[in-house]
Amino acid sequence: MVDVIASCIPSPINSANMFYRPLATYAPRVYGLVWNSTNGPKGIQIAQRILFLIFKRGLSELISEAKPDLLISVYPFFNHVSIAIAKEMNMPVATVITDLANVHRAWVCPEVDLCLVPTEQAREKALACGFFPGKVKVTGLPIGLKFAEQPKRKGDLREKLGLRQDIPAVLVVGGGEGMGRVFEIARSIAAARLPAQLLVVAGHNRKLKRRLKAVSWEIPIKIFGFVTNMPELMHASDVIVTKAGPTTICEALACGLPIVLSGAIPGQEEGNVDYVVKSGAGRWAPTREEVAATLEELLAPGSDVLARTGENARRLARPEATLEAARLIADLC
Repeated sequence: MVDVIASCIPSPINSANMFYRPLATYAPRVYGLVWNSTNGPKGIQIAQRILFLIFKRGLSELISEAKPDLLISVYPFFNHVSIAIAKEMNMPVATVITDLANVHRAWVCPEVDLCLVPTEQAREKALACGFFPGKVKVTGLPIGLKFAEQPKRKGDLREKLGLRQDIPAVLVVGGGEGMGRVFEIARSIAAARLPAQLLVVAGHNRKLKRRLKAVSWEIPIKIFGFVTNMPELMHASDVIVTKAGPTTICEALACGLPIVLSGAIPGQEEGNVDYVVKSGAGRWAPTREEVAATLEELLAPGSDVLARTGENARRLARPEATLEAARLIADLC
């Protein structure tokens, strides 16, 4: 598994990854402008010419040295270059699309041998862009296999995590990098004094974790840094508040966890919001005040809204996506 930006592109361009988090967090409109301006035949053609110049030599050397039996691409902007190199070496190529609904044109490479997509909406877009139907398979989005395992009883998980048993648990996350308005959202929930407890995951964002720990909270709270037990945290919770990242959404669906979407990266993640909301698996609450109000409704005593939302999440889930994708890819060898 290789980070092609860091490994195959000359310095200083190979530091581009470091700009993703600040750009998506503090300048989302700029990110959306870049996403939309490249999301078309002309934009892709220009981008691919540039990428061929700066990227092909490094990737060719990497593939020649590794001598793999097949190549799997999970990043759209390197598809075309990767496929060109792989085909020169008579190597099969599979693409795993990770956009749930808004499929960027950079994913569109009908020359691949297999294209795996997470949703029927993504399949329709792939076919509209020229893919042969037999090459496109709906598997769901591959997620960690632990999310598909039968969980322990919620009470046992809460005891293990040191949580209270008598009030609902709200999980607030911002991805592995602690992106988004995690602090502001957590503060809004606590200030509303909802009858709940908070689990807040700061990820690798140490500054966020320090800010969270410095607060005197109005309701019970557990604060985590980067975690490796997300399946446990999700199964111990009653609802999750997250930005509209596809992986977290699909992990939550696999756990039957109602979703409150608090933000979305323009262009890339906006389709994910529609996917969740229209299916009844979650709500869209783009301000911290709306997050608190939505949770107040979902957690209202005697209401069945939370349970119905969780049932819709389970119906939408594809927890076996990883194994299905692996089986289909293995058939290429």
